[in-house]
Amino acid sequence: MTRMLLLPALLACSLLLAPAAHGQCVSGNITSQLETSGPFAGLWKYTLDISWDTPQGLSNVTLQCDFVCASICDAGWAFADTSGTGAGINDDENPVPGQCDLPFSGEFNCMGNPSIGITGPMIKWDALDGMGCEAGAQGSATLCFWVDLPPDPNNTAPVVLLKNGQNVCEGVITGDCPQCPVGVESIDWSKVKFQFIKDNQEPSEQ
Repeated sequence: MTRMLLLPALLACSLLLAPAAHGQCVSGNITSQLETSGPFAGLWKYTLDISWDTPQGLSNVTLQCDFVCASICDAGWAFADTSGTGAGINDDENPVPGQCDLPFSGEFNCMGNPSIGITGPMIKWDALDGMGCEAGAQGSATLCFWVDLPPDPNNTAPVVLLKNGQNVCEGVITGDCPQCPVGVESIDWSKVKFQFIKDNQEPSEQ
């Protein structure tokens, strides 16, 4: 299942909301593992671990791999409802990372991330501020996605971009990126979703 990001409707606002120039602010690594059980069995799980130091509180995280094939957009991308957790803060006067657990939601978008002026296939996670927990200017997070593509042994170094306020900063990280599809068997995502619901459904009362 692919969840797409809606483009901003007002072009005039883009001039006012253009992000500032990029700077280095994040480090991290991506690992991959083939899932053999659970609702995503048969898919590759990619786990991105990052730490950041930004001028303002984090808004969203964009992962760019060097995807060079149009068919990457037709792959089977999947995300859990909570696609990651970060070290959030709940005290603005004493913002120490880890005061609370900050959830993230994830999506794959073939068109890019308009909020930071990035085009092309990418994965994005939004920090779900609320309930007294928010992303600080410093922190760390573990973010995940699943896809029916193994890691690319020839991938170039992936890039992570962070939106913080009206600023955008970036970092080249290490690790795995999915390869372009090569004879990938299609997956019935309705069955995957049904199995996920079934596996996580509480037993009915007797």
